[in-house]
Amino acid sequence: MAGIYIHIPFCTKACHYCDFHFSTSLKIKDELILAMVKEVNFRKNYIGLEKVNTIYFGGGTPSILNKKDLAFILNSIYNNFNISKNVEVTIEINPNDLTSKKINDYADLNINRFSVGVQSFCDEQLIKLNRSHNSNDIIKCINLIKDAGFTNFSIDLMYGLPEMSIRLWKETLEKAIKLNPTHLSCYCLTIEKKTVFHKMFLDGSLKIGSDDILKSQFLLMRKILISENFMHYEISNFAKPSYQSRHNSSYWSGDKYLGIGPSAHSYNGTIRSWNIKNNIKYIKSFDNEKYDFYKEELLTDKNKINEYILMGLRTSKGVSKKKIFAMLSEREQLNINRQIANFERLNLLLFKDNRYFLSEEGMILCDKITSDLFLV
Repeated sequence: MAGIYIHIPFCTKACHYCDFHFSTSLKIKDELILAMVKEVNFRKNYIGLEKVNTIYFGGGTPSILNKKDLAFILNSIYNNFNISKNVEVTIEINPNDLTSKKINDYADLNINRFSVGVQSFCDEQLIKLNRSHNSNDIIKCINLIKDAGFTNFSIDLMYGLPEMSIRLWKETLEKAIKLNPTHLSCYCLTIEKKTVFHKMFLDGSLKIGSDDILKSQFLLMRKILISENFMHYEISNFAKPSYQSRHNSSYWSGDKYLGIGPSAHSYNGTIRSWNIKNNIKYIKSFDNEKYDFYKEELLTDKNKINEYILMGLRTSKGVSKKKIFAMLSEREQLNINRQIANFERLNLLLFKDNRYFLSEEGMILCDKITSDLFLV
């Protein structure tokens, strides 16, 4: 199975924390969508004969697009790839973008999963984040989704926000649960370079929570959501039974995927490629038929095992000891065994059924653990 990701690099405004590739100008939208369709045609052999199990519109803000735009892209995908009959088709939406017409358009296009960029239910926090919606928009959006008969929808939330108390995070989670989503993605605020928040952090005008506060918010999140029958199946993701994101799960499982659009990444098992982060250059690469819109690298065995560890340890499935050790030399086995034993002594890694998993404490230190286990 394989997945296709479509990056829509447009937003109505720039969120203060976001470093994703996007533009707030829609002047070249039609030209860019045409180029993306050309990329679909150009890269139709990238994932071989794999059946496409998931299609994901991300961004940016895909909900900016109209029905005609989405249909143009989807038709090109269906015409060039072997699409599964029960394909999961997800679109990310901003709460203030959704209307009755749009939800009907999505149904007509067989889009069957929604990822709603809520981030917070607190209007004051939404203003600080420079989001384009408010708390009332969130309720209206979710009601439109549910009234149209859709149950497969996810809510994105953020913790570790400026001046976010434990009480406010608890209220945020409770408000999200009341909307009865089948999936929740909960991300800790990261201060990324070249963002407004980064500038504010450097000049001292942005105060973020201490490590102890972030840890408390993470543990509270797990406690509340697990008690509400959500499975914590990946560090930042929770799902009701049978509602895990099939698309994102394919990344963590090492399945093949094709990324379409500026800044999108692709992987076919042996080659990793990434598209340029420039809308104009991306378009011109198809206009002049040079097709120089991407770069690629052939993955080494070390690349593959590092990626397996990085992705696998983030999930509740963990990583297979047998698979890891089959790809290592005797010296490398000794080195990684030493690291693993140390993490087991610290109760950060657990071992069961020939697989390694992160403990709850290990989840908090996931980035350090995975980097320490990397082959260099």
